[in-house]
Amino acid sequence: MQDTKTKAWTRISVAALMLALIAGVFASGIFIRADAQDADKPTVDEATQKAIDAAVQKALNTPPVPRRTAYVDFLSLLKSDRLLLGKQQEMGESMQTEMDAIDKRFMALIDEQQRIRNLNKPDSFIYRQAMNKQLELERQRYQEKLLFEQLTQGELRDFAIKRFKALRNLAADIAKDKGYNEVLNMVRNIDEVTGGQDDFQALQQQLLVSPVLYFEAAHDITDAVKEKAEKIWGETISFVGWDAEKKTGGITFTVKDSKEAVKRNDKGEIEIRLGQSGQLGIEVLDKGEPAKDKRARVSWSKRGVNVGDLGGKDGSYTAPAVFPPQGGDVFTITVRSVVDPTVSETVTIRLLDQDGKPMPPKDEDKEGDKKDDDKKDENK
Repeated sequence: MQDTKTKAWTRISVAALMLALIAGVFASGIFIRADAQDADKPTVDEATQKAIDAAVQKALNTPPVPRRTAYVDFLSLLKSDRLLLGKQQEMGESMQTEMDAIDKRFMALIDEQQRIRNLNKPDSFIYRQAMNKQLELERQRYQEKLLFEQLTQGELRDFAIKRFKALRNLAADIAKDKGYNEVLNMVRNIDEVTGGQDDFQALQQQLLVSPVLYFEAAHDITDAVKEKAEKIWGETISFVGWDAEKKTGGITFTVKDSKEAVKRNDKGEIEIRLGQSGQLGIEVLDKGEPAKDKRARVSWSKRGVNVGDLGGKDGSYTAPAVFPPQGGDVFTITVRSVVDPTVSETVTIRLLDQDGKPMPPKDEDKEGDKKDDDKKDENK
């Protein structure tokens, strides 16, 4: 204990010595400058001295410019930005489409190696070779997916920075017009940041970005910036959405050589038979009126593997000849405006066989149903 105290006092003593040394040097410097002041004093002519005096007097008579601070919820501006939202959705769909394509390409090769393994004994050379090839294919599939995801995120990050700068400049212009000389970022609703949960990490991150704990609502210019952004970058494109009560609107599918669109089932799904071809469509509006020419352009995408061929630009669709494996008889198709990617509509597609019947249950499902029936009989 005594040794610890000794070390502590030693550190304090050293610190005291250092402070004394610094003070001594500072004092010596003052004395040196004081001694040398008379010898090195520069001479100033009368005109220069008057100019200096006038400048000093002007500075003394001019009151300091007060801080006039505006506040903006920049996070909400970014989250509601149409162009950024559109880019996010566009990149998300592009990534999903590419992931599906990678899966489709590799799964055929992986399944082939699995088939070889099933036909051979685990201790055979052919089995081990097939297993090594299968593992290598899985590695390549993962690597391709990871690389494409990184490229997508990089592109999205660059676009987000571009939108950040545009909105920042817009907020600065509006603040200047209103007589403010600085803008601080703040958060209107912390629940929106943390997702309504007690997320302390998210709260800490937001405090680093926005240390403002209190502000007067009269100086909040967020709504003004949003309104101006909507006028500059806003769009007037909309879709006639699906009305579940009237059974109208939304995405339609017309079978080839047919004049009427397929009616949706009670769940709002479009039922398409295996091997059928047809045309998908949706009514596009511009300021409430039918859109024309380039303003009416849309893009189509689907989520699912081996669920048929879809024309991304024209909306043509051909169902697969057989039911997809692993219960892929139900999937979704999304249509999005090319002019305003934030405008979209999605529909669920259910594949039926050529006789209009749903996909039969798997063997394991049948076995499970049989076991349930056996249990019921036992209970009886």
